[in-house]
This record gives sequence, structure tokens and C-alpha cells, in this order.
Amino acid sequence: MKVINIMVGGPASEIPDLTPYTNADICWVGVDRGAKRLLDREIIPTVAMGDFDSLTKEELAHLKTKVADVLEYPAEKDETDTEIGLSWAMNQHPDKIRIFGATGGRLDHLLANLMMLTKPRFLSAVPVVEMIDRYNYIKMYTPGSYTIEKLPDKKYVAFTTMQDVTGLTLKGFAYPLENATYPVGSALSSNEFVNQIGKFSFTSGMILLTQSND
Repeated sequence: MKVINIMVGGPASEIPDLTPYTNADICWVGVDRGAKRLLDREIIPTVAMGDFDSLTKEELAHLKTKVADVLEYPAEKDETDTEIGLSWAMNQHPDKIRIFGATGGRLDHLLANLMMLTKPRFLSAVPVVEMIDRYNYIKMYTPGSYTIEKLPDKKYVAFTTMQDVTGLTLKGFAYPLENATYPVGSALSSNEFVNQIGKFSFTSGMILLTQSND
């Protein structure tokens, strides 16, 4: 399975232990300050990209001595640095894309990262992208039927509607649903798995699923 991990520039305090996500077969992408975050953890990314406005000149110069492929973009652009990283990853046609460092810190950055997958041009990335931090596992879903497994270190599961959702059915959770309708922005939080497996389905809209712990 081809996996690409993207590290973006969110707070270091929110980044989980990267050991379970790192091996010689996984490609790492450093986005803006995320590239320095990787070097700080002795992970050399395959490519670094962004406007690098969060790095000093000295830090950027050091980065260029460590990373073979550094792609610089102007600060004034239509895409966010995370979108640039995701576009590059999509062009590699991976089976899975993990994004780290996308949560915490500036609220505008968090919202941009969460809303990114609702854009039509990233629709094809929805099935393969997941966002991970110390407390949360986040994944977007388009209409369909899904079976998900409880992560061993996560207690709660939440379903947040990123668009108007119809036909939402939850099975195998403490608070089940049957063919429910919710407007965009509804947060069905603090649910829990009954066992290790849960099932959900919906007929229209888009849902952001979060497994989390305190």
C-alpha cells in the first residue's frame, strides 16, 4: 500500500508520536514549518514545499541542505500551503494520505484545513485522507455505507455534518440513529462504540467523523 504522510505547520504540542506512522516505505512531505518539524524528529522528507513564511532565513537555508527537493511558493497565492501539499500528494496516486500538524494553534488555519476536503477539486482525495493529532483521528465521508473500527486509544466518536445530511443511520453506537436528517454544522458529539465495530450510512451531504480522547 502506498502511503504519503504530510506534516504541516501546526503546534508541535499537538503532534502525536510518529513512530507508528514511520517506515522506509512511507513518503513524508514537509509543508512550510512542518518540514522543520520533521527534521527536528530526524525524519527527512522526500519533498518540502510552501511559502516558508514561518521559517527564518537561517532555518530555510538549513532545510535546503537536508532536503533534496524544496519547492518554494509566493506568500500571496490562492491556495493554502496545506492545499499545495495535498495536491502534490494526490498526483502521486497513493492509497492513503495522512496529515499531521493540521489542528491546534490558529483557528483560521484549523478551519481551512477542515473545510479543505469539502472543495470539489479535492473530492477524489476524501476516501484516502485522514488527519491525526495527539487527541483526534479525523476523516471525511461522502454518501455511502461504512463500517469503522474503534481505535484502541480513543473513547469518543462524533459525526459533524459539513453539508446538509439526509438518511443518516448509525448502528453499533451508544446513540443510534435511523434515517435522520441534519442541517450543515450539526455536531453529533460524545457518542461511543458499543463494541469494536460500528456502521453508519447516509444518502446525501458530507460528514466529518472524529474519534477522540480527552
